[in-house]
Amino acid sequence: MYAHFVKHVSLPLYHWWHGSDLLKNIRTFEDSQWLPQERLRAMQWERLSQLLEHAYENVPYYQEKFKEIGAEPRDIRSFEDFAKFPTMTKRILQERLADLTASNIPRSETVKGITSGSSGQPTSYIQEKASNRIRAAAGKRLTRVAGYDLGQRLFYLWRDSPFVIEGDRVRLASEIQNSPSSALARLKGALHGRFGVENQTLRVDPTLMTEPEMARVFERLRSFKPHVVISYVSTLYMFAQYLEANHLRGFAPRSVIVSSETLYPHQRELMERVFGCRVYNRYGLSETGIVAIECPVRDGLHLNQEILHMEHVPDAFGYTQLVVTDLINRGMPLLRYETGDTGRLIEEPCQCGRGLCRIGDLSGRIIDQLPTRLGGHVNGQLFATFHWIEGVKQYQVVQEKIDAFKIRIVRTSSFAESNIAPMLQTIRERFGRDTSIGVDYLENIPFTRGGKYKLVVSEVTAQEVSK
Repeated sequence: MYAHFVKHVSLPLYHWWHGSDLLKNIRTFEDSQWLPQERLRAMQWERLSQLLEHAYENVPYYQEKFKEIGAEPRDIRSFEDFAKFPTMTKRILQERLADLTASNIPRSETVKGITSGSSGQPTSYIQEKASNRIRAAAGKRLTRVAGYDLGQRLFYLWRDSPFVIEGDRVRLASEIQNSPSSALARLKGALHGRFGVENQTLRVDPTLMTEPEMARVFERLRSFKPHVVISYVSTLYMFAQYLEANHLRGFAPRSVIVSSETLYPHQRELMERVFGCRVYNRYGLSETGIVAIECPVRDGLHLNQEILHMEHVPDAFGYTQLVVTDLINRGMPLLRYETGDTGRLIEEPCQCGRGLCRIGDLSGRIIDQLPTRLGGHVNGQLFATFHWIEGVKQYQVVQEKIDAFKIRIVRTSSFAESNIAPMLQTIRERFGRDTSIGVDYLENIPFTRGGKYKLVVSEVTAQEVSK
């Protein structure tokens, strides 16, 4: 009943008061998701054509690129032509941020963001404020595909970026005390907190998920009773393990949405058993927002196609890397941005009836494809076998060198070293008989700065692979 009030009364009033068009944009995206693929491609092409002209006229980096290939925007007449345009990488973004910023967009109309840095050095990016409003609506539309409805209670086991931008300074968010600048702003904030979406949201920092903290979170959830849970894969999986081991019940969400890490079958199976509902995989990037999500059919992830153009590009190792173009951010156009993730595009219609194309075989970061001295790569899913080994509570596999591994294990009382011997033998079979494997037994496995913990990490450099 209260969710109905928030959706139909307080939320529309809040956005009317702020002059926001979020709800209108959500309705627009909910209509367009049913369009046929040809209409959606035409919508993409119109936005891409305008973006190419904008980048050519106003972005120094892309002016260089057009000059290098001896072309102008008018020479790019199709998506096939666009596929020949140079790709953008995270390193280029780090090194050329100023040259990637549009000269004709006032700084007051842009915001500067920064990634959590979980894959290395934090990376700054620029987004046009107007594009963020559209992006938020498209993201809400996709979240509704996976069972969420506006006004419902949301539990976020999620960490917002630990960094904030103040001018040209990067500071920890914990150092900043934000307060509304006027009495009217404070009143709006208070009403929204009491009667709006924020009153329907519970957030917990996943980096603090010790067993005592998980016990406290469980008690809060029994009272809060969320309709939908949104979390990183690894932290919610750990929480589900805790709930099952301690026979804890007391809340039953209608939907669980996980993101930011590879979702392995055994993780989905456990979470669905513990929470008693479907688990949906979501894919996103800090630089572009929510990219794609599963629908109830769960045959691939539906792309936010009206605002993103996605390609799958074969690499030298036989994988297909996802390359994305943000069609709405004029503040810092991202043309053919290498995501570092592998997958393939599915353009055939989905059984759900949506026209949005899908991403299939989303198997995680390219850096989770582990190189071997024998040639080729081994997918990190090989190590999911550790989950089934008696006495292994948590694990992490780190490839320190091409022929050297460190296995980190949190044990239970039933663990024996002989339990992992077959898996260590499998690693040597895949990576070479002389592969060095060290095993560390820990009390816990640390999270990354962004609040995740990775099951598989390769620290091998491209130079070492090429030797």
